[in-house]
Amino acid sequence: MPIQDHPMPATPEPQSAPLVTDAGIPAEPAGRPILDVRFIMRVSRPLHSAILARARRDGVTAGAWVRHRLLADLGLRSLLDEQSGRPMRRPPEDVVAISSAIRELAAVNAALAMGDGVSARAALDQARAILIPMVVHMPRR
Repeated sequence: MPIQDHPMPATPEPQSAPLVTDAGIPAEPAGRPILDVRFIMRVSRPLHSAILARARRDGVTAGAWVRHRLLADLGLRSLLDEQSGRPMRRPPEDVVAISSAIRELAAVNAALAMGDGVSARAALDQARAILIPMVVHMPRR
């Protein structure tokens, strides 16, 4: 039986999330938002270490950090491309610090309930001393 030349039914390709220029004009058509293109490149160990350190500081994956930089440099916006692929785990010392700050905030609440403004202020100052440096990426006192 001869092989007949039948066109294959076209399967729609998944669409990426639309990129938007600074002027707000879509750069490509909208569709089901997925990151459908894998972009792989080789980098030196020092560059990898620098990217990883900056990404950790910013609380995103290295891939998300690079995507943010590329989008900014190209003047594009894409909510899908700005997302991080997997959550970054907090270092154990941050978890301990956050737990301490939560206990201090509980002490603020207890002190306020008893009308002890001095103790409430002291506990609030302690919680701030723990949380603010963590949030703005400064060394703790």
